[in-house]
Amino acid sequence: MDHKKLIDDLLKTVDQFNDRKLWKRFSGVDCVGVRLPDRNESLLAVVMGGGGQECGVSLFRGPDAGATVRDLFDPAGSGDDAVPDADLLGFSMEPFGQIPLDGQEMLRQAGMHPRHDQPAPQFMVKPPGHQPRMPGDAELELLLRVLRGMVEADQKKLLKPATLDDECGICILTVDGAPDALQVALTRAPWPRPAESYRFPVASGKSAELRGLPRIAGTWLAGLLASPTGVEGDERMPRLLLVAEDETGERILQATLVMPDEFDQAIGGMVNIFRGRGANSEEGMPAEILFSSRKLCSAMQRIVGGEGVVCRYEPDLPVLHKIAEHIFGHMAQEPELNPVRSGKPAKDAPIPAPDDLAGWKEADRELARRFNKSMEVEVILSSARAVKRYFGEDDIVRYFEEHRECGIIASYATWAVLHYRATKTGKTHAEKMLAMELPQAQAILLRARMDSHPTLYRVAKHDARAGTVTLEDALLGRTVTVHDRMMSENIDDGLFLAAQTFAAGNFHFLDPAGPPLGAGMGLEAAEFLRDEGVELTPEGLRRDAHKFGWLWDWSDQWQNRFESMRLANMDGDELLWHTASFAVSDMADTRIALLARKDIQQEENDALVWSMTTGKAAKSMGGSVLMGRIELLDDELVLTVNSAQRLAKARKWIDKLPGVVFRNVTTRSVNPKDHEMPPDDQMGEAEPMELTPDMAAGIQQMMTKHYMEWLDKSLPVLNGLTPRQACRTAAGRQQVTLLIRTTPDPMGPMPVHVPRQAMLRALGLDDQTPPSAAPPAGMESPAMEMPGLFGEKVGRNEPCPCGSGRKFKKCCGH
Repeated sequence: MDHKKLIDDLLKTVDQFNDRKLWKRFSGVDCVGVRLPDRNESLLAVVMGGGGQECGVSLFRGPDAGATVRDLFDPAGSGDDAVPDADLLGFSMEPFGQIPLDGQEMLRQAGMHPRHDQPAPQFMVKPPGHQPRMPGDAELELLLRVLRGMVEADQKKLLKPATLDDECGICILTVDGAPDALQVALTRAPWPRPAESYRFPVASGKSAELRGLPRIAGTWLAGLLASPTGVEGDERMPRLLLVAEDETGERILQATLVMPDEFDQAIGGMVNIFRGRGANSEEGMPAEILFSSRKLCSAMQRIVGGEGVVCRYEPDLPVLHKIAEHIFGHMAQEPELNPVRSGKPAKDAPIPAPDDLAGWKEADRELARRFNKSMEVEVILSSARAVKRYFGEDDIVRYFEEHRECGIIASYATWAVLHYRATKTGKTHAEKMLAMELPQAQAILLRARMDSHPTLYRVAKHDARAGTVTLEDALLGRTVTVHDRMMSENIDDGLFLAAQTFAAGNFHFLDPAGPPLGAGMGLEAAEFLRDEGVELTPEGLRRDAHKFGWLWDWSDQWQNRFESMRLANMDGDELLWHTASFAVSDMADTRIALLARKDIQQEENDALVWSMTTGKAAKSMGGSVLMGRIELLDDELVLTVNSAQRLAKARKWIDKLPGVVFRNVTTRSVNPKDHEMPPDDQMGEAEPMELTPDMAAGIQQMMTKHYMEWLDKSLPVLNGLTPRQACRTAAGRQQVTLLIRTTPDPMGPMPVHVPRQAMLRALGLDDQTPPSAAPPAGMESPAMEMPGLFGEKVGRNEPCPCGSGRKFKKCCGH
């Protein structure tokens, strides 16, 4: 089968399998047998996903499949040996960011670009004694056949949950034929038990070596724990032979990596301890040893049982796991113990070609590891003085705990390595690193970082397929496109990033310099930096790089202020939904009386809206403003408004309508996160409509005209001046420039962009074009009257000139 079609078919089948929600009926101990006659193979399928989390399926393969499943489910199973010895194939739904890189790349090639926290299928195969890896095409096709067979059987309501010990047996699915022409049959029968689960090799001659050794008081702990680290170029899964002197685990006697097919090494390691050749200098054997590996326990019982040593199997020894976690954590931090790539020594590694993105990315990852290592060993980089300079206070723990998911550790490490000087004339750690023998590519990347500067970027657009993010510098005005696959899949346009970018080869990369900020925070963040004395030049931004760290506290305060803000409509009234009910004696007369009012309009669906062209809100909007909605139901008039004041205004005229009597009113709070809450004072929620390219161009043209006219509007933020008037001074030009660059794009059903470059050109702020003349007097027009865009004035209730067939107020005029 073609690889692309195989992946497409598999992903569709995974969706179908997940839609069945088998985890609701199948517990983690239920099994389904699968027989593949054309392969002469049998498998045991176990449905995963208790509670809907990490759902998927595991296929246990090989003659020991039944024994492996029983061991995994049995508290007294084989302990350390169960998972390493398992032969597995399957998938599980995991957060995309946690899927191995090769699995992520396969999904991207199939057109999937989820956010890092969105679930996606992680495919995995684990041969016995080997590390898990990405399945090949043959293994993926096998998984596809099984999943399709299970989906088809469940659609026919034939798939029933049962455990291996069920008296009636388990469902056994026979799947024959190619994936596109499967033949599926289902029976129920017991799954055969293996005659012997394990065979335990014994190193010859070992018993004789131990005769006559003295006894040591106490109980030892021993196990063979799966290791997360591996050997470069070796797919086998090493095991950690771990022996501790007593149940406290205070003294480690042995910690040695053992390969799965070299079991004699584990036995030899135990014997070496007894002979005093390990960390324990005392020769002798304890009275009792507790083993978390059944295989090792059985083997050692045959060797030392005759010497009076009690070997007892305990599948769960938490002390050993705690020690192992510490050891593995240390190994992961030591590059020499966990090699990343083989080949020439690092300092002699060639420079990647200019268009080798993968090569530059790998070199940058190696440099990032050096940064992290520096933070661990260079105490001065995390000193109270350094922390206070970057954050404004020395409580680094609070910041790291509260903002760990926002890249705060990386932003601090970048600043500390690149910019922090313990003394005015001292060197930065980056300058010290350059004096070392860095690989050439890493040296290039480090110099590029040192030459760059932090700034405030606005996300102009992102392309998940290309793995790029286009950023506009809100402080200096340049545009740069960075190559960051993960960021392109997880970012939203309009956000602001305190960051610095640097070039390598034909690409640009990004380091965080401060917190990510919402679309509405850009202008205030820029003004904060300016108020703190940051000079808006490359040299000034580099000199005051630490002040971008102050944005972490500033963003916390901004968020707290935002959350405590009083919600109000554009009249200044506190937001509180009011739904008032009125009894109506004659519905026809009431409708006629309502429609006779100039402030009542009838929508296409016969609903009535109450709007006003006077008052504070109407003045702010420059035209008609929605005040409330009216429904006429049987003998009842129902009015919905968003404040008590608006209800009071409405009752002044509703109570005067003939035959209308007030009944009651109910209220509910307005939740700003409620997706059903319409934007304040807008003309109602837009009806679903398909925007044609011409309509989209017309809306963009209309909004461009609006923003260009805004250049001659008096603005409170400019102390009543228009942007054009404010540009008469240097300070005003800087403020207007920041205002334009940080203005967020409007939100809506289609992307509409603020014409920032055109606005800057019109004011002569792009350093290329002199300011244009102000528009002729009288160009401004009342709201909902759009001269020039379509060549004529358009009334609210007239057909929209774009040709949609809708009224102008419900289409482009919305």
